Amino acid sequence: MNRITYLLKNQWPFWLGGFFVGLSEIIYYFRYDSFIVVTTGLAQMYAVSEEYLFGINWVAQLYEPGIHWVIIGAVLGARLVVIVEGESRAWVHYHWRILLLAFIGGMMFSFGTRIAGGCTTHHFMGGLPAMSIASWVVLLTGIPFAFLAFKIALVFDMGGHFRHQDTHATARKYCDHPDHPHPGYKPEYKPWRNPLHIGLTLFLLVFMLVPLYFAFFTEEIIGAVADIGWEEVTWLMVVGLILGFGIGKCGFGTECSVMAPESIFTNKEFYRKGGVPMATYTMFRGMLPLQGFMVAIVMFNLFILAFWMLDMGSIPNASGDEGLYWGHILGGPLLAMGAIFMIGCEVRTYARLGMGYATALAALPGFYVGYLPYTFFSEQIDAVVFGEGLTEFITLPEWASYTLGGSEYAWAILYSLLLIGILIFSFEYGRRFLKTSMRHILTHNTDQLVYEAYEELTPSSAK
Repeated sequence: MNRITYLLKNQWPFWLGGFFVGLSEIIYYFRYDSFIVVTTGLAQMYAVSEEYLFGINWVAQLYEPGIHWVIIGAVLGARLVVIVEGESRAWVHYHWRILLLAFIGGMMFSFGTRIAGGCTTHHFMGGLPAMSIASWVVLLTGIPFAFLAFKIALVFDMGGHFRHQDTHATARKYCDHPDHPHPGYKPEYKPWRNPLHIGLTLFLLVFMLVPLYFAFFTEEIIGAVADIGWEEVTWLMVVGLILGFGIGKCGFGTECSVMAPESIFTNKEFYRKGGVPMATYTMFRGMLPLQGFMVAIVMFNLFILAFWMLDMGSIPNASGDEGLYWGHILGGPLLAMGAIFMIGCEVRTYARLGMGYATALAALPGFYVGYLPYTFFSEQIDAVVFGEGLTEFITLPEWASYTLGGSEYAWAILYSLLLIGILIFSFEYGRRFLKTSMRHILTHNTDQLVYEAYEELTPSSAK
């Protein structure tokens, strides 16, 4: 098997998935001088079905019907992973309690995007590379609530499902291992005989196919082919395909990436007692999700920095007219908790939709319901969360230059060096914890790394 075939047929390490995520952001920025935005596009796609199928305007009263080609591309990119690997993830079985929590997570997350001015992809994969003050606040306010949600999820018996990716081969091999539970592996389970799975899949098809019909055959919605042309559609689809494919090949997600460093301070037995696979604990302690996260962020940040300093592009604004609002402080916890309950942030949920995960299917209608409080009461909510800016500075270098002195360029370079330092730390710490070589980390996927490391790190008497 040659190298290309091997990469297509097998899962990837986080860093390589992060490279694809960063590449998709760079391509989008090169074209549009902005980072990828998806949450408003999601609302616009819901508005299409509302207006043309049901004649209502609950979401459409605020968001004009449209199609977001990056979302379509991300779902299809992840579906391409299913095709090349020959394995849909519809086989993973979830108890109805877990699907209910995923639905609630979708509600919390989508409402959180409205008051935080964007999702975690917006703030973490776009705002952090763009040096946004608001995005750092969303990140830092969300972290403790992510762990709160994690504890709640354990009460719902979700511990065994917290993993980067499910593959049949790994599930079959370790399904009876006491330290690596795979509660979703039930050989007798047939998803296409499950009425709930069928109903949720039909919801997904309506969500995607109705906007696609109007985009291809009419001029009535925003983003239709007749509206923006095939060149724009192709550009946006390529961005989405790269994004979805990269996430699907490694299980990349913002939620596990920002939680990984905190595992250093978390007792191993906390994970074990909660039914979380020790492979997941090893993955967190090995900083593998952080590696992918930082590869994407550093790539995009350096590209923004170069274009800005060469006067070829601007620093994208992740916050709005002011640098920080109460909405960022209040929205961060909702985004964090929603991502944990869904087992994936918004963009990872798109990838999991393409791969057939039932939790992603359950979260999708939750997204719709979560938009409704905002669309019905947007003026009142905006008056509270966006009524008064907390700082006039948009970026950290802008604030540092004004407050501490020095040029904004110098502070931006220092910021980039800090990101590079975190990237180097994630790889070096992971190498030492996993007791392996850098070459091994770079050439082996996450399953290979964490299960091998578990065997190396666990005394024989404890196995």
